[in-house]
Amino acid sequence: MDLLPRALILSLLSSAVWSQAPVVTVEPKVVTVRQGESVSFRCKAGASPSNVVWRKTNSQRLPDNVKIGPDNLLLTIVNVRPDNQGQYRCVAGVPAGRAFDTAILNVKFPPKVRLSPAGPLRVRMGDPVAVECSATGRPRPKMTWKRQGSTLQLVTTTTSDINTIQVPALF
Repeated sequence: MDLLPRALILSLLSSAVWSQAPVVTVEPKVVTVRQGESVSFRCKAGASPSNVVWRKTNSQRLPDNVKIGPDNLLLTIVNVRPDNQGQYRCVAGVPAGRAFDTAILNVKFPPKVRLSPAGPLRVRMGDPVAVECSATGRPRPKMTWKRQGSTLQLVTTTTSDINTIQVPALF
């Protein structure tokens, strides 16, 4: 029984496997969490990659609340902030090439409202007044103006994320 042909075939098979880029998958693919929660993504990389790196897309540095596990296959974001939202990419490489997969993180956070000018306002009788309200949050806040007991016709305009109320004249 000649072992040389078998050893040669085995050697060729291992070379073929080693010379292919790894297959990479990240789980879960898409996650939505609330601000303050934690989330983890696991990178599965076949073909025994010699190098696994996590990156935020657009070559941004990983934020300071992102932790990478000792084997580089687990990315955990603790105390999630709105700026953590985005895509995270696991890149795995072997001498023959590299491959990657991407996960998406969506972060919900409560609205923050800002009025300009800040109240209370003093307006002379008969003078027009305009107040701007801007709000941020995810999902995007819907703004409405209410005044109790008022029959005034309120005109509102919306530009970008700013909603302006205009009262032609106070009587």
